Amino acid sequence: MLIDRYLPEYDVTAVRHTVVNADPETTYEAMLAADLMDLGPTVRALGQLRDVPRLLLERNGAAPEQPPPKQLRFADVPETAEWTLLDEAPGEEFVFGAVGKFWRPEIEWLQVDAEEFAEFDEPGNAKLAISLSVRPYGERRTLLSYEARTVTTSERARRNFRLYWRVIGPFAGYLMSQALERIEADAEAQPRREPTTDLHVDSSVEGRSKWTDRRTLAAFVLGLVGAYHFAIRPWHRQWGATNGEARATMPGDDLLSDATAQVTHAIEIDAPTEAVWPWLVQIGQGRGGFYSYDWIENAIGADIHNVDRIVPEYQELEEGDVIRLAPKDYPVSSPESAPEVVHLDPERALVLSPPGESPAWTWAFVLVPLGEGTTRLLARMRSNPRRSSLGPLAGHPTLLGAVDYLFWEPAHFLMERKMLTGIKRRAERAVRTDSPSTA
Repeated sequence: MLIDRYLPEYDVTAVRHTVVNADPETTYEAMLAADLMDLGPTVRALGQLRDVPRLLLERNGAAPEQPPPKQLRFADVPETAEWTLLDEAPGEEFVFGAVGKFWRPEIEWLQVDAEEFAEFDEPGNAKLAISLSVRPYGERRTLLSYEARTVTTSERARRNFRLYWRVIGPFAGYLMSQALERIEADAEAQPRREPTTDLHVDSSVEGRSKWTDRRTLAAFVLGLVGAYHFAIRPWHRQWGATNGEARATMPGDDLLSDATAQVTHAIEIDAPTEAVWPWLVQIGQGRGGFYSYDWIENAIGADIHNVDRIVPEYQELEEGDVIRLAPKDYPVSSPESAPEVVHLDPERALVLSPPGESPAWTWAFVLVPLGEGTTRLLARMRSNPRRSSLGPLAGHPTLLGAVDYLFWEPAHFLMERKMLTGIKRRAERAVRTDSPSTA
């Protein structure tokens, strides 16, 4: 095999075969012409899911990247910026490869020529070689094979790739299978066959189609769950925060020592702490709002109105004061919708928690000066669903945990991210105008 010349030893390999009812020449042509962007709705959905981190980064201000092409044939792959044609035996085998850090949310690709590929060993990377081959398999039948081999160039890269492969491996295998099925169908469609009236054959095809549909649905669901749990969820639970900030102890942590979940978000603000604090101290329903999506909050009856100015009467805050999340007459009101200020360190920290000795959660905001005119704003939510008193869900910790995982966590990220960017925008604008407007 030609692939043996370029990657004879490897850490991981994945192989798929299928028998095609067409001659090798026809199969090879169909193989090179197969469109990788048109392998069915499930593959498109998984591809879009894999692209979520890039899209979110662009929304957060990162430079936009080129969108994926609308069509990409195997024959075109070596012409892309990421892949290199390693070798080809026309009519028999087609080999291409890539080098980079595949486990990064934004893959870091390296350009390595075919002549240098086999010997490349720069630490911290992985090499991937893919072989597509055809072999005669009886009269007008062909064995179509797909093999992908990966090797890493250092122990750290090997550890990173192993974690990545645990998540991506099943999806990569599914993608391979879909690609081979597409090539098989395209090749067999070349010499068009007369439709058959054999009822037994029709029944078999129908049964296989239903089985394929079930496998497709199962793979799609698995893809969604795996991508969210292993890629998207860890990212949004630590949005903007460094690993050190996520692990560091913050004010209020001691109030819920048995927390089962902790989320830390952060943002850097081009304003001194004394210019950021007034916006933070006036948060609350019936006060300055939460600087988030008030249309969403109001759609569920929270009656939130965000202000774009510093309101003097909201600047006096003491420990024990109530910062409401919803009106007193809210239909599903509970102690958790009226948290109290349990820790207050002016221009340094503000911690909220539902009343009582055993709160269900704590919500802390910490300002860290980074030098003249710059502040780091951190927000941390710690929770224990077993302590919740949210109406009909109370007493059902498993159900509460599921709601927390599937709904509350992503919703909290969506709203808190907007809140942090809202404070950043207001504080920076006030500093630029050199004097915050007051009521």
